[in-house]
Amino acid sequence: MRELNKTKIIAVDHGYGNIKTANTVTPTGITAYETEPIFSGSILEYNGMYYRVGEGHKEFIADKAMDEDYYLLTLMAVARELNICGIRTANVHLAAGLPLTWIRKQREEFRNYLLRNPEAEYRFNGKKYHIHFVGCSLYP
Repeated sequence: MRELNKTKIIAVDHGYGNIKTANTVTPTGITAYETEPIFSGSILEYNGMYYRVGEGHKEFIADKAMDEDYYLLTLMAVARELNICGIRTANVHLAAGLPLTWIRKQREEFRNYLLRNPEAEYRFNGKKYHIHFVGCSLYP
């Protein structure tokens, strides 16, 4: 994670097997629950739902913006990266990648998908996060 003008720049690699940041690697499996799970570990609470993250992997999908899970996985990845520095509130600029053959066709759609909510409030592993997304750069 880097910082520029009080904005945290967080690189997120949205892989099918793992979602990765500079300091974390998490399997992309995600399971939704309507009530808080009784078990602990990698629990994302967002919009009244609970998601257990990190068990198993996602199946291939040619357009990641068509799958709600990648947005949720992005929130989790941002929280894990910020947690390393003890940060719970931040302005965040995402740096993400798409395969070279998809970048031209999907760049704007994926950027809009990742920035669809300018602000996000959620909990990850019991800690509350308030994120203001200020931008997103996409790279091949």
